[in-house]
Amino acid sequence: MMTDPEQILGQRDEQAVLEAVGAARREQAALEALGGRRWFAAPLASFEREEARFERWINCHLVSPARWDKLAAEDITTSMHRFQSVRETLRNPFHPRTLEILDEVAAFILERRGVRDGFADVVDDLPPLAKRLNQAGIEEYIRAEIARRQAVAADPVLLVKHQQAELNTVQSHRAGEQWLIVQHKASGMRSRFMYKPDQVEGKVYARPFGIASIDPDRIEDPQNRAPEWQDYAGLGIGTKLYLRATEELPDVRWGATSVSPYAEPLRTKLHAIDPWRWRSRMCSCYETWGGLTRQAFAEAVHEPAVRDSEA
Repeated sequence: MMTDPEQILGQRDEQAVLEAVGAARREQAALEALGGRRWFAAPLASFEREEARFERWINCHLVSPARWDKLAAEDITTSMHRFQSVRETLRNPFHPRTLEILDEVAAFILERRGVRDGFADVVDDLPPLAKRLNQAGIEEYIRAEIARRQAVAADPVLLVKHQQAELNTVQSHRAGEQWLIVQHKASGMRSRFMYKPDQVEGKVYARPFGIASIDPDRIEDPQNRAPEWQDYAGLGIGTKLYLRATEELPDVRWGATSVSPYAEPLRTKLHAIDPWRWRSRMCSCYETWGGLTRQAFAEAVHEPAVRDSEA
């Protein structure tokens, strides 16, 4: 039996939202049925309209402000990801540079408001939602979310763990491998740096959902690790993780046999800082990287192998 107050309130909120939406649609239908006629010319439609209006008003007030906030946030975030897709960029939608085109982004979202949850036809009839999804409300949320994510990304606390590799029988060829895990405490972002003490080159696994948390204060579902990692991708946390790894393992070089689209700009950035340590597929030295010495790197010409990815 469900007794958690938040769960009960959540169920009430959900039902009230649906009933408010349904009432708004009935009110619209009744208004159309009136067709500009006075109430005495179409009393049934007039009565149905007033009944629906009252039901909509009641249910709008039954929904908690937190639930309206969440509905609006989900709607705005979904549209922002759509905007990024249209622009063909992997940049975090809440990167500070979004503020440079805030008017354009807000206008894009305004055209699509309510679509995510199927409320597009009644947003203006639900005042608590309408004020959160008008131009000013959308811009206010975006600014606040950018600031929130920046505050998380700026947190300096990193957790570090050195350990023996956890391998299964199929991975016996990796016997002797060591792992270094570096985790950003505030965001949960983490990377695993894999190497063998007798080899100079290691590999990086940078998919947080595949790495168990090393933060004793963070409780996660093993089937859904670091569920919010994409909220913080591209905000500078990866740079902190990788540079901390170089402090822990100063003599290891890091190859780039498999780099995700999210990590490619970071690799390019790190390679520019220290080309001997960080291999990048975006540089002309990619094929010869493994055999070059520090001196050779200092003398080599480093040119983009292809068009630079968006940083």
